[in-house]
Amino acid sequence: MQTSSISRKHYDAIIIGARCAGAATAMLLARSGMRVLMVDRDAYGTDTLSTHALMRTGVAMLHRWGVLAEVIKAGTPPVRNMTFAYEGEKVVVDVKPNRGIDALYAPRRTVLDPVLVDAAAEAGAEIRYGVSLADLLTDVTGRVFGAVLRDPDGQLNSVRADLVIGADGRQSTVARLVDAPCYVQSRHKSSAVFGYFTGVKDEGYCWHYRQGANI
Repeated sequence: MQTSSISRKHYDAIIIGARCAGAATAMLLARSGMRVLMVDRDAYGTDTLSTHALMRTGVAMLHRWGVLAEVIKAGTPPVRNMTFAYEGEKVVVDVKPNRGIDALYAPRRTVLDPVLVDAAAEAGAEIRYGVSLADLLTDVTGRVFGAVLRDPDGQLNSVRADLVIGADGRQSTVARLVDAPCYVQSRHKSSAVFGYFTGVKDEGYCWHYRQGANI
């Protein structure tokens, strides 16, 4: 993946964040003919804390975009059934072929993100890693017309764009800089445990529900 300097001073769109949301957006905009710059402070192909399970709509979108084959080629196993467990009772639901797909998939982010980034690059998007957002360019009315980007050497570059898109996730720098209002906020105790194993029988997706677990 390219890491050289930014090639131009004006783009149709600048996307901050090159993971699945930003990469998919960059791919679609570039395919429509727009000049797109996408930047990310992390390196190409790095992992991140995330769920993996894609439901049918998500898999259908990857299929429609022509990138599902690459996800499968990377070794992502098909999910052909789902088990819903309720207080000891289990209900198994098979995945029926529909919309051109016959299975669901749960790719790791080290697979999904690079597949979408590569598709964006193939469509013509310019992608730069190790580049972070330092500030936004705004006019007297407060309208954003570009971004100040910090390259891996710490140098600042001002780049103009008709559209700046924040795809930088939790604690978004873009949202903070534009003082975006928070519409819904809640606090819950939660935990996440990830594990990857070989030699385990594939039983598809398993969802476990317990009364009062979400209180």
